[in-house]
Amino acid sequence: MDNRWKVFMILLLTALALIAYALSPWTLSVGDVEIRKITLPHSDSVQSDTVPLRAHTPTQVDTTAQRILFFGDSMLEGLQRRFADYAVANGHELDVVLWYSSSSQTWAQTDTLSHFLRRYNPTFVVICLGSNELFVRDLPERDRYIGKILNRLGEIPYVWISPPNWKEDTGINNLIIKHVGSERYFDSRHLELQRGRDHAHPTFAAAKTWMDSVATWMSSLQTAHPIRMSKPSIEGKATNITLLQPQ
Repeated sequence: MDNRWKVFMILLLTALALIAYALSPWTLSVGDVEIRKITLPHSDSVQSDTVPLRAHTPTQVDTTAQRILFFGDSMLEGLQRRFADYAVANGHELDVVLWYSSSSQTWAQTDTLSHFLRRYNPTFVVICLGSNELFVRDLPERDRYIGKILNRLGEIPYVWISPPNWKEDTGINNLIIKHVGSERYFDSRHLELQRGRDHAHPTFAAAKTWMDSVATWMSSLQTAHPIRMSKPSIEGKATNITLLQPQ
């Protein structure tokens, strides 16, 4: 037999032996050393705290009236004022749940969100969370918290408004984007907003501009589920505002 064929057969037999070993339930040891296998997770065993994102390319804006639940941290103080104007102008019902000093952890580890989902039965959800997590180091934990929040939303269309960073974060923004996708995430980091005395919260005037930018994006085909958000010419008022104090 030609030497080249001998080499080919040796390599082929070696490859087949390795494949057979990898698929077998046995382990092989040489002396005290165990030859380890590369194990890949079975699709049935992979667990995720996040509802898988479905590919969606919208072709038109949903013009129906929405019951919108807007929940999050203290950044809602400024945003909800202008959001109420949009709700009135576009025929939406707006329910606001503002939880001071809240984070993905507080929303994930309580039944607060589930309670308000049952209470208001929204057709659309807007989240604004992350400002109290800009400098966290426990990102694996935050990863699980975000997943639990999104799981509770189920099939309800939603968008997530990012925190308006006043300093570089340690990864919370990118972590949220990983879960929700850019078509559900309004990235506020590029905005230049005038801040209040704490140098973190935008002034009410700046928050109005911020919400105008969010609304324009929410009604564009860049989002997974665009809704009608025509710019208002009148001032409105949120139907319900619930204020929750820090734990």
